[in-house]
Amino acid sequence: MQITAIILAGGKSKRMGTDKALLQLDGISLLERSVSLCKKLCNTIIISSNNKAHQQFGFPLVPDEFKNCGPIGGIYSCLKKSESEWNFIISVDSAFVEADFVSYLMAAIEDVDAIVPYGSKGIEPLIALYNKKCLPAFEKKIRTGDYRMQNLIASLNTKKIDAQSWIETHPDLFRNLNRPEDISNF
Repeated sequence: MQITAIILAGGKSKRMGTDKALLQLDGISLLERSVSLCKKLCNTIIISSNNKAHQQFGFPLVPDEFKNCGPIGGIYSCLKKSESEWNFIISVDSAFVEADFVSYLMAAIEDVDAIVPYGSKGIEPLIALYNKKCLPAFEKKIRTGDYRMQNLIASLNTKKIDAQSWIETHPDLFRNLNRPEDISNF
């Protein structure tokens, strides 16, 4: 099955104060980490961003069709460009996602709109799989000004995958790097 990876790298990085995608962790940019992960798992990669510096790996950049609505806008625009039925979404600040975990999610693909992992802290909609058939639901939420991914997930035929056992063996699996201290602690 062909799956496209969509790397969300176009955020404003307000809490970080600089472009998160270009920040280094152990000498490797967060964007390069995401690209490396996705290359192992997906046939195609597209990057949600309009920053030309994010083109350094040769993958197409897709700017948001609807501006200033957060991740929902980036996912929507990339799903429209994707040629795959299924798409793996990863936020560039999710630097500790394991390829085995993504394979675990991909193995759960069935006739649903989305496959979203969850743990004790709730769902992780930015490390998930979305089917192109949910594009109308994305557009409806955007057009009505409801940009919360949790609300979108609730409106879809979503298969939620319990990831608690993964979190127990990989405690940083869902850790996001949002502030400068998040990077300096590693």
